Order: sequence, then structure tokens, then C-alpha cells
Amino acid sequence: MSGKGKMKGKFRISNFKSYICILQLAGLILLALVSNALAVPETVSVRITDVTTTSFSVVWMTDVSADPEVEVYADSAMATRITDKCVITSMPTGSQKVSGAAKARGIMKVRVSGLNPSVKYYVRTVTKDPSNLQSIGYSSVYEVTTASKVMPYKYTDNRPEGFANDLSSFRVYIRPSDKDSDPGLGDLIVLEGDGALYPLSAFAGDWINSPESVIDLNNLFGLESRSLDISGGEKITLRIYRGGGLSTLTHYRKSAQDSNMVYISEPVKGFFADINLDGKIDDEDFTEFKKQYRALPDDVTYNPDFDFVEDTEGKVDAREFSKFSREYGRTDVK
Repeated sequence: MSGKGKMKGKFRISNFKSYICILQLAGLILLALVSNALAVPETVSVRITDVTTTSFSVVWMTDVSADPEVEVYADSAMATRITDKCVITSMPTGSQKVSGAAKARGIMKVRVSGLNPSVKYYVRTVTKDPSNLQSIGYSSVYEVTTASKVMPYKYTDNRPEGFANDLSSFRVYIRPSDKDSDPGLGDLIVLEGDGALYPLSAFAGDWINSPESVIDLNNLFGLESRSLDISGGEKITLRIYRGGGLSTLTHYRKSAQDSNMVYISEPVKGFFADINLDGKIDDEDFTEFKKQYRALPDDVTYNPDFDFVEDTEGKVDAREFSKFSREYGRTDVK
């Protein structure tokens, strides 16, 4: 083959390779566009909260600064939609600053009101990405039954005896690197009361300075959907929605002793090694501990409850493990 023919052959091969590269690049661009069009906001940690005789709330986390909505139905098959017959309040807070901070972290809350007592409703969350109107995420359908009666009294010797639960305050953990002017603002606290059908929820910084939060324990309802008496010592589980990684922190506490007057009180820590406050130190506690082992104070999932040994580092390490292991197997924790 002449030199000229060889050059033409090389030119054709070079052009062919260029075409292949262009096609591959176009394919990648098309794939990215399709993936972006098909991508929907994540929806995690959906909970029904704050159930009363006429309302309930839905909370969840997502990976975008979304506009939260819900759809309400009269049946689990979603055949009868009744959203328009309800009052829907997106991000119910006492401050736009709080709701804005929560939305920026992907922490969502919607209140549904105008309901009837002792009625089953079905709800699913709708998460819309403001930057892509075609991107909408839906959750599964959740069932909720409104409370039957607000009855703030209990029977003692067949006689009604009134009670009033305290307000519970909780300070969310702030990482050392968090330099926000309002640290913790917009974090969501979900409080589960022992014996309560549904938890309560409140934003940090709502009606109080962040990183504090306040929750009215009078809004807890028990198994008979009636007001639940929290007299002191009951187990309380606090789950903190932090956003920024879709993470939650779990804190186990006991309710403060009730004074029969409405006070703001902070729940009480139990014995350090009885992490889940079930009166014994066993594999369940060890499983919780393992999740935190080697965690550092600046980690998104760091939980200060596991820093058993006071030191400057705050790291959960062998010193905490040694202290925990010495208590392992106990069944007499009070």
C-alpha cells in the first residue's frame, strides 16, 4: 500500500474513533439528563405525630430543600381522596425563620386538621423539588386514627382525679464545628412516650431560643386514645431529625417528676450503661453502643450520650467500652 493509502486508512480509523467518542459522550449526557429527569427526592423517617381529636401531623426527612405536602384519603386503597376537605398547614411553626431553617435541612412537617374524633385516615407525603418541578417523591400510605377524647383525669378509688402534664424541654446536640448564629435551629425533636399511641414533635428554636425545644406532654394520648398521665419516671425516647445526611440521633430518658402544676422540665438521664432504659444491660444496649464506637464529636451521627468518660476529646473509644463492659449482664438497674 502506498504512503498515501496508509494515510487515508489512518484518517478513517481516527475519524471512526472520534465518532465513537462523540457517541459515548452524547450517551453519557443523555443518560445524565434522563437520570436527572427521573430522580425524585428521597423520603425517609416518616412518622405520624401530634395526634389529637381533630388533627395530626406528618414529619419526614428528604435530601432537598423541598416544599412539603400530603394527600389524605378515607381508605387505604386511596380511592377516596379527602385532602380538600381537610385544613393542611405546611411547616407549622411560630416563626418563618424556624420553618426556613428546617426546610433548608430537608426536615419536613405538615399538619392536617379539621378532622373528626376516633376516625381512621390514610395519608402519604408528597415532596416536591423546587429546582425541578417534574421531580416529586411520594411515600407509602400511613394509617392514623384520631384520638377519641381529651380526658385530663384518671380514676382513683372510682373517683375522677384531674392531672396536668408538664412541658418537656430538650437541648439538641451541637457539633463543635457548627458556627451558625442559631445553632440547631430547625432540627426536629420527635418524642415517644411510654404507653402513648403516637409521638409528639417540635422544632428546635420554635417559641424558645435554639438549640432548645419545648413539647407539651398534655398532647400525649394512651391506648384508649385518651389523655395520658405522665407523673414521672416514664420512659421517653427522643429522636432528633438533623437533616444534612438524613440522620437521626436517639436519646433515651425518663420523664421528670410531675409537680401537679405546669412547669417546663427536662427529661432525666438513666444509668449510663442501661442505654435503652429497660432495667438490664444486655445485647440490645451493646448493639446501640457499637453504632457509636469510634465516633467523634464532629461526626454527623455522634451521640454525646455514649461519651461515658469525661475527657477533652469526647471520642467514644476503648475507655467507654471498658466502662460499659464492667456493667454488662446486670439485671437490677433502676
